[in-house]
Amino acid sequence: MLVYPSIAHATGQSFRAFDAYVFDKIDGSNLRAEWSRKRGWYKFGTRERLVDATDKDFGEAPALFAATLSYRLDKIARKARWNHLVVFVEFCGKESFAGQHVPGDPKTLTVFDAIPEKGDLLGPREFLDRFEGVQIPGFLGRYNWTRGFVERVRLGEIGPITFEGVVGKAMIDRELVMAKAKTQKWIDKVRAKYAPAEAEKIILG
Repeated sequence: MLVYPSIAHATGQSFRAFDAYVFDKIDGSNLRAEWSRKRGWYKFGTRERLVDATDKDFGEAPALFAATLSYRLDKIARKARWNHLVVFVEFCGKESFAGQHVPGDPKTLTVFDAIPEKGDLLGPREFLDRFEGVQIPGFLGRYNWTRGFVERVRLGEIGPITFEGVVGKAMIDRELVMAKAKTQKWIDKVRAKYAPAEAEKIILG
């Protein structure tokens, strides 16, 4: 399975200002599904392993994907004349928090990125165009991604968002640039729930 690239935090000396398409950051678990024109949806998994109905953590996800996303995404891929597609989805319920999920809490799958034709991640404008009508993270608009904007995210002034924060994306010189920023309320909840070392690992994850 392809591994989704890490998104840089909007902090530190590596900070980069850019004109960003800004999306809600869903607080769930990153899963992915792989499709080919010949085989249909034939592979489903996490960063580390394949997943089927017997998986102790995500066993419900493949059937949920089949019921809610597979047909529409198949049509999108065929309309685009792609032969191969990987979609990345967030598995999340109303009680999900910091990648942990509550059994019995109804889950949804939200498509947040895609790689067609074994190439690169789509840029944000093309992603919005291609996946219109599919459940994707809320698009908040275009913002100048500055340290001041990141501070506004931290203070909860940018939204509406679900809770965790936002992701900014842009195509610059044919390179996809991404950054994330989190709200102080989410950070505080993580620190209240977990031991200090574990909390910082989650916050920086």
